[in-house]
Amino acid sequence: MATLFNKKSPVKKTVATTDVAKAKAAKVEKADKKDEVAALKVKEAGSVRAKKGGLELNMILVRPHITEKATDLSEHNVYAFEIARMANKAQVRQAIEKFYKVKPVKIAIIMGIAKYMKNPRTGRMQTKKIAIKKALVYLKKGDKIEFV
Repeated sequence: MATLFNKKSPVKKTVATTDVAKAKAAKVEKADKKDEVAALKVKEAGSVRAKKGGLELNMILVRPHITEKATDLSEHNVYAFEIARMANKAQVRQAIEKFYKVKPVKIAIIMGIAKYMKNPRTGRMQTKKIAIKKALVYLKKGDKIEFV
């Protein structure tokens, strides 16, 4: 009697296993398509990432740094940009070449200093002004960057 109740019909087993196999195959195909689409998007955008947790090119240049001193420098083909804190010279060079279609001669990076003040009530130090990272981009005589 024990063998009678433990026995399963082979028809149901094959139907269930084929359904599971089809579902697994569909999931694998869907994941492969997502990977292909993501790879195409990265290829189309032309983004370049660093090896570990790098930045995309559209995240490197935050905004042009427009001040009185920067506008005086722009007359001598030197342009100032605020950049991401993790960006380096090579990434800034690639971003300038891609977005402004000019080739920089030289890039200088300046890290600003944060301004701190003491809280009068608690006596603790707190940040008053956050430090920014700037890039000075030097161009050839004929090249220009237009800020709209």
